[in-house]
Amino acid sequence: MAQSIERRAFLSRLARSGLAVGVAPALGAWSPARRGAAGIVESDAVESFRAAPGDGDAQVFAAARRQFLFPTTVMYGNTGTLGASPRAVVDALAGGIERLEHDLPDWPYYQADGEPLTGYQQLADVRATIGSFINASADEIALTQNATMGMSFLANGLDLAKGDEIVSTDQEHPGGIGGWQLRAKRHGVVVKELPLLPALDGGPPAVLKLFEDAMTPRTKVVVFSHVTSGLGISMPATELCALAHSYGALAIVDGAQAVGQRRVDVRALGCDAYVASPHKWLLAPKGTGILFIKRDVQHRIWNTLASAAFDDDNTGAFRFMHYGTGSVPVVQGLVAALTFINTLGVDRIERWDAMLTSRLREGLARIPTARMSSPRDPRFASAITTFAVTGTTGRELQDALWTKKIRVRAQGGDRGVRLSAHLYVSPADIDRVLEVVAALRPSGR
Repeated sequence: MAQSIERRAFLSRLARSGLAVGVAPALGAWSPARRGAAGIVESDAVESFRAAPGDGDAQVFAAARRQFLFPTTVMYGNTGTLGASPRAVVDALAGGIERLEHDLPDWPYYQADGEPLTGYQQLADVRATIGSFINASADEIALTQNATMGMSFLANGLDLAKGDEIVSTDQEHPGGIGGWQLRAKRHGVVVKELPLLPALDGGPPAVLKLFEDAMTPRTKVVVFSHVTSGLGISMPATELCALAHSYGALAIVDGAQAVGQRRVDVRALGCDAYVASPHKWLLAPKGTGILFIKRDVQHRIWNTLASAAFDDDNTGAFRFMHYGTGSVPVVQGLVAALTFINTLGVDRIERWDAMLTSRLREGLARIPTARMSSPRDPRFASAITTFAVTGTTGRELQDALWTKKIRVRAQGGDRGVRLSAHLYVSPADIDRVLEVVAALRPSGR
C-alpha cells in the first residue's frame, strides 16, 4: 500500500512537470526550477505568450521576438541550421532536467509510461499532439533525434534488392541521401541523383518531367526534400508523391526545412513517410526529430535499432522509438515548442516569413552586385534565400554581415550565403542586410 501511495505521488509530480503518461506541458508553465527549504523542487510560473485575435502581424512578432534569449541587436538568420528556442522551451528543458534529477529515486519502475526516460514509454499523448500538427495519427508518429535518424531508419529498414532504384536529386542534404547511398554501396541498389538546377528554368512541370523520365519498373522509392537545404527550393511535393505512386513506388519526403515555417499536411501530400528536425523551424530543443510512417506502410520497414518491442506491430510507429535511454526534458521542450508555434499560428508565421523573403529578394534585385543563387521563380520560393555578391566569397559576405550582428551561413562554391527569414526576423533586420550588401566592395578594391 505504501508503495502504491509513493508511486501515485511520483506520478503526480510528473504530471505537474507536464509529461506523465505523455501529458503535454503548457507553454510557459515552468521557469528554471529552484529548490525550496524542504528540498522540493519549486518553479516560478512565467507569463505565457499569447497572440490576441485583433493583433496585427507586426505587433505579434515584435512580442514574440522578446521571448528569445539572444540580444535584440542581433538578427538571427540561420534557422536552416538551428532554430533559436523561445524562453518557454528553454524553461521546459532546464526545469525538466532539475525535476528529473530530484525525483529520480522515487520512480518504482512498475510500468514504462511516465518513467524518467524515453525510448521505452509510448508517449502516446505527445505523439498525438505532434500528429495533429501534421495531420497524422499518433500510431504513425515516432520520436527520433533528427531527420537524419528518421531517414536512415527508412533507408536501412526497407527490403531492397540489387538493382532496385531510388530516385532523388543532387540537392539533397547529406542526412537525407546518405542512408540511400549506404544501401547502394552495401547492397547494390541504384541511387539516381537527378540534376535539379537545370530543370528549374522550366518551373514545377519541368521538375516533374525530370523525375518521370528517370522512373522505370525497378524504381522502388522516390525521395526528395520538401524544401531543399542549400537553396531553399520548394519542391512540387504533392505532385511528386502522386508520380511515385503511379509507378508503384514509395514517396518519402525530407521535411527538415519545412515543418515550422509552413503548414505541413502529410495526408494532403500523399507521402508514405516524412521526416523532420523540429530543432530548426519549429524552434524545439536540439536533438529532436519526427518520423511519420503511414500505418499501412509500416510493416514493410524493419527496425534499424531494436529493443523489447521491435517486433510488435500493434503499437504502430512506437516500435521505431526503441532506441534505449533518452531525455524526458527534451520531449517536454518539444511540446513547449509546438505550443509556442500553435499560439502564433502556422499560417501567420508562413505569411510573415513570406513577407520578409519578398522584401529581401526585391531589395537584392535592386543591388547591381547582388546575385540570387536560389531560384527566382516564386513557385519555388521558401523562407530560405541564398545569395552572393560579385567579387566576394561566401565566407567574406558572412563575415561582413556579422560585423553588423547579422548571422547567416556561408555556402559552398559561389553560392554566397544562406539567410533564413523566420519569425524572430523583422523588416528592419532585412533592411540592415540590404544596407550591408549594397555597401560591400569586392576584395582588393
